[in-house]
Amino acid sequence: MKKAELAAEIKAVEEKIKEYQRKLRELTAEWEEFIAQEREREYYISSKEIIDLILAHTGKLSNMSMIKRWADEGYLGEVVDEKDKFWTLRSKQGKKRFLYPKKTVYSFLYEKGLIHPKFEVLDRVRISRQTENADIGTVVQFALTDAEFYYTVQLEATGEIVKAVKETQLELAQERSGAE
Repeated sequence: MKKAELAAEIKAVEEKIKEYQRKLRELTAEWEEFIAQEREREYYISSKEIIDLILAHTGKLSNMSMIKRWADEGYLGEVVDEKDKFWTLRSKQGKKRFLYPKKTVYSFLYEKGLIHPKFEVLDRVRISRQTENADIGTVVQFALTDAEFYYTVQLEATGEIVKAVKETQLELAQERSGAE
């Protein structure tokens, strides 16, 4: 290979590297924006998700007009257009999709009796933790905080009070047998 050809090839590779570095910066910025929007989207709930939530908790079918009325009356908090706020996320096709802050929606639905905690006070539960053995205890109290039910559980084995246990970490424990 001649000197001129080699120099030209080096220059061409350097240009490709510069172009790839520019493309990498663009993609990295786009990726970071996507991740940020994905995280923020978790704090919102759509009308359809509200209907599904009510159905899961009460077994009652709701409709979009009821959700729209609640939104118009201000019960669901700030209304956000999903396509405007979360433009990097792939959204459902079709009509506009409105989102509402989960925290406000959950509080409103709880006050209306349309959602409720999975476990009641004095229910015997098993806490799934990162340990081998799951602890068993009794629900002492619960609270709705930031769109999630949290529980305070008193452990049977030690009497220790465990606070701020997420509902997703609990399951109903078997009742004690009479042989104990």
